[in-house]
Amino acid sequence: MNAENHDALSSQKHKGNVACCHPVPEVMSSMGSVKLGDCIVTMSFADKKDPTIDQAVAEMLIESYLLEQFEAVARCGTLLKASEELHISQPSLSRSMKKLEDVLGVSLFIRENSKISLNETGKLAADYARRALEANQEMIERVTAFDRSLRTVSIGSSSPFPINDLVPILQEQLPGKTLSTELVSSDDKLLNGLQNHLYQLVVLHHCPEDKDMFCQRYLDEQLYISIAKDHPLAKQDSVTFEELKGLRILMTAHVGFWMDVTLEKLNASDLLIQNSMDALGELIDASNLPFFNSDQMLKAGYQPPDRVALPITDPEAHVTYWIACLASEQQKYRSVFSAVRGNLLRNQS
Repeated sequence: MNAENHDALSSQKHKGNVACCHPVPEVMSSMGSVKLGDCIVTMSFADKKDPTIDQAVAEMLIESYLLEQFEAVARCGTLLKASEELHISQPSLSRSMKKLEDVLGVSLFIRENSKISLNETGKLAADYARRALEANQEMIERVTAFDRSLRTVSIGSSSPFPINDLVPILQEQLPGKTLSTELVSSDDKLLNGLQNHLYQLVVLHHCPEDKDMFCQRYLDEQLYISIAKDHPLAKQDSVTFEELKGLRILMTAHVGFWMDVTLEKLNASDLLIQNSMDALGELIDASNLPFFNSDQMLKAGYQPPDRVALPITDPEAHVTYWIACLASEQQKYRSVFSAVRGNLLRNQS
């Protein structure tokens, strides 16, 4: 090899330790040898697998149950508390911790007087174990959510009425799809679920300012109070939350974000919250107690004859709903948004 080629070879780096230089070397074999002048240089390539490395990696694989048990020990502080939480015996848990140390080839605990505590290495390992378990859970949730989305359209809504109105539209526009609905009071949780593919469509009470979201106005809802015709407030055209304070008011627990609104504006002791819709209906029929209603429910014909419905004039008692999806899936649900827009125009005319 002349000096010029030698300098060129020495001054360049290849990801396999040697760089090619001109003239183009003659390949001698598939094992990575090349002929440069009178010299034969053996090259080691980065993608060439070393079986000893594969073996070492295999030995380092940690079964998830060991991480789960280790995380519990780190969090609970003692083997006894962790074993009670995990519903396994303390000796069994102790053997698992020893196995984890053997797999890692390090000591994780300080052992003295039948007690154990994490050493510095153990504290670092506990942090990694927690993050690994969280990543594993996130993978499970995202993969299963994505698979479900191929067959199912999941809709999250901050209020119950929009779901009732939207389902017939979805059944018409997305034939063959299974529909799944969920009531979630927080817009933030709905948007997070949308981003994580837990939902394909969400109904919000605020329009998000996010370029990754497509948002379209859906419908409005006005909160009313249905009150006995002989009640003094029944003579008014409208009421405020302030005027309702002190009244015992029936309401269902399944109202989404409206629960936060009413608890903020009224005393919790004023609200007779019912988990069962049947129980709520029976109480409405058997008493003259007021209950929350809305203009959308009134349009659907839900108003007992012995009550008068009054709008609540506070700004918090009126909401505009928005239907949203990921911007990347806007075309996928184009027919749904078109149908929603048509309904909105008909309602406004």
